[in-house]
Amino acid sequence: MSHELPISDVRPTQLYISREKLAGVLEWFDVDTVEYEPLPAFEHDGSWYLSDGHTRAFAAYLAGEDTLRIRRDGEVREEYDFELYLQCMEWCEEAGVTTVADFRGRLLEPDTYQEQWIDRCDRAAVGADGSVTDRSTSGRNGSQK
Repeated sequence: MSHELPISDVRPTQLYISREKLAGVLEWFDVDTVEYEPLPAFEHDGSWYLSDGHTRAFAAYLAGEDTLRIRRDGEVREEYDFELYLQCMEWCEEAGVTTVADFRGRLLEPDTYQEQWIDRCDRAAVGADGSVTDRSTSGRNGSQK
């Protein structure tokens, strides 16, 4: 089941947007009649966070939308490394990326996006013993957001 929230009430879990991904989304995203599948989000400590769909959320923001359609992501805690999401949320807070609007000025070219976001998350996903956690960001946190 999906519902709408004010776009300013939905918090990101990533620091940057890939310019290339945004260009791809804008090819099909109709800014006159904004249509998109509800974005996966989860509630944590009384706030809603995107678990994926950051690029689509930013496209909706650019189109002037006041709300985002979200659906509760029931998999984020069970199937993904939630500790890594918590780390990403902390990075966002520290960098002042607390709303979708904060992606203004945070578009990166693909190689830079890979280096500054995907690689950073992948390094964080490596445990102290050198083992990789059950989810690297190249699947969920880095692919479609």
